[in-house]
Amino acid sequence: MRQTILAVLSLSAMAALLTGCGGDMVLLNSKGPVAQGQSDLMMTAIYLMLLVVIPSALMAVWFSWKYRASNKDADYKPTWAHSTAIEVVVWGVPVIIIGILAWLTWWGSHKYDPYRPVDSDKAPLTVQVIAEQFKWIFIYPEQDIATVNELRFPEQTPVSLRLTSNFTMNSFFIPALSGQIYAMAGMQTHLNFLANETSPAEGYRGFSANYSGYGFSQMRFRAHSVTDAQFAEWVNAVKAGKGSTINPNAVQKAVLDQAEFATLRDGNRGKHQIEALVAKATTPEEKAAAEAMKPYPTKPHPVTYYSSVEPKLFESVIHKYMSNYHGADHSATGTHEAAASETHANAGHSTASVGE
Repeated sequence: MRQTILAVLSLSAMAALLTGCGGDMVLLNSKGPVAQGQSDLMMTAIYLMLLVVIPSALMAVWFSWKYRASNKDADYKPTWAHSTAIEVVVWGVPVIIIGILAWLTWWGSHKYDPYRPVDSDKAPLTVQVIAEQFKWIFIYPEQDIATVNELRFPEQTPVSLRLTSNFTMNSFFIPALSGQIYAMAGMQTHLNFLANETSPAEGYRGFSANYSGYGFSQMRFRAHSVTDAQFAEWVNAVKAGKGSTINPNAVQKAVLDQAEFATLRDGNRGKHQIEALVAKATTPEEKAAAEAMKPYPTKPHPVTYYSSVEPKLFESVIHKYMSNYHGADHSATGTHEAAASETHANAGHSTASVGE
């Protein structure tokens, strides 16, 4: 028993130390009303479940101690069969807790629905998000600019995201500000959040929470909450082709159009997959084809700014996956369908990479 207690205490101490060294427990240190509400719901559910877990754990220890073999004074009642009081507690308490949790789940699902706009006197900032292989693209349709792997927005202003994917399904997640939402090819999902204050200089962490291939771990970005004046200054700098004056580590480019968008697709397979294909090649042609493949990135794509965006680029990404459905316009069958076929092939390639 003593060894068990020491082992539990040691593991608890290690967990506490690792938590202190590894970060700020971001899920419990929310910076917006949506994330704070979800955090409060999570902690309320944990506290309710501890009403069962803690007494059960204490009774397990107490029973083990009281009815140990060396305790000759423990009660021995071989004919005992039933206790109404125990039955009421064993069944009644869990039923009450489950009922409360059910109500909290129903209430929280509506209150913090990702599609529900955040209550605010300010008009929301609309941002279109595209999950690309392996990066995040943010388009600001009202400002006519775009970024890669960086999201900026004013504090105390609702942010309304419209998400899709030009790749496999991915999960968009900024733990300090909101819950996660999936981005899927041919579909549009919504996510709304608000930041209560400006972010640290390095911004809030954002990433993909859904495994999507060898480069998935590089799908990281930073979300910067800034003042209204700083946001306006940044937008003007990006539109003028001087975004690097705000972020010296960013790459400034001109237009994000279809041609530039196509260049943002990363690699063909993982490095080890390519090496395996080269080793298994049985003909010079197979070996040459494998050697010509580009490996997935080993670090996130650099932050990139675009001073303008081709109109309806976001919509075109959705529509090319839906060209054969819902009565879509088939008049542009040439390059449009070719691009869709190529994208489907690349997406399938990446999906195959996950299983290999």
